[in-house]
Amino acid sequence: MNILITGVTETHLNYKDRASSTKFVSIPEMMREAYSKLGHHVEHRKVVPADNLRRFDKVFLYAYPIGPNTADVESARLVLDQRHDAYICLDDWSFQRVLPTWSDLIEPTELLEHKWIVPLFPWGDKKKMGIDAELLTWDPSSLYELPPCHKLSWQQRHKSWYNASLSTDAHEWAQQQKLSWPVHAVGGKALGQKRMLESDIVWEYGSYKGVLCPTYAHAGCGWWRVRYLHAAHAGCVLGGSKEELGMIHKSYNYSLHELEDMTDEELEHIAKEQAANLVTASLTATQKQLQAFLS
Repeated sequence: MNILITGVTETHLNYKDRASSTKFVSIPEMMREAYSKLGHHVEHRKVVPADNLRRFDKVFLYAYPIGPNTADVESARLVLDQRHDAYICLDDWSFQRVLPTWSDLIEPTELLEHKWIVPLFPWGDKKKMGIDAELLTWDPSSLYELPPCHKLSWQQRHKSWYNASLSTDAHEWAQQQKLSWPVHAVGGKALGQKRMLESDIVWEYGSYKGVLCPTYAHAGCGWWRVRYLHAAHAGCVLGGSKEELGMIHKSYNYSLHELEDMTDEELEHIAKEQAANLVTASLTATQKQLQAFLS
């Protein structure tokens, strides 16, 4: 099949020279590579007025709130005008703001008539996303290649939380938790924190005992967060809200303060238990999900 993947951000549009701070795990790229390996012809790029979008069997339009971080909305406009059967795809946690910010492109009721593709872990409840559209789900975990991690022994690690996020809200959330452990925070440019490549962050995870997971308003939907994979890969305890993490496994069902009060031996056991019980879809299951979108 001929497939088009496009959207509104530099990542969606496959800009090769995009800023290094945006070169984190890319769900559109993983989708492109997966479809290519399945034998399909995939174009991942910006749409221009001269394009005849009818020549594509399927069109995947990635959505993001229109604002300072959008690179070009013309691709979205052209797709919505020409392909009423295009999938609306999500790759960012701030999806609740898509409908109001896209109102100049399309009426929200019309956008909800499209089928939406959302990245969720298999244990999530998609109803908690609060999107009144037909939601199709997939888990990209098996397509993601984990970066190297410098894993120290448990006794050598900092008894600290590592909080990496580009979002100011995520760092403010951490401050509100009144944690007893120190918090090593990176990524919040507005807060004077340094920005790092995601691969460098994961490398450093292995020197810490805890990784913070700031919660989202849609906690419980199983939103695909690579942070879960990184923490398990690094052998860290992942700490956040019970509403978001508790549904994974009992080892994730501890509050931040409960984790901080544990002994080193208990924490090490919890870290191992979490890593062993982070359920993700197999490669075969993910490929079946992707193929189903083409039928």
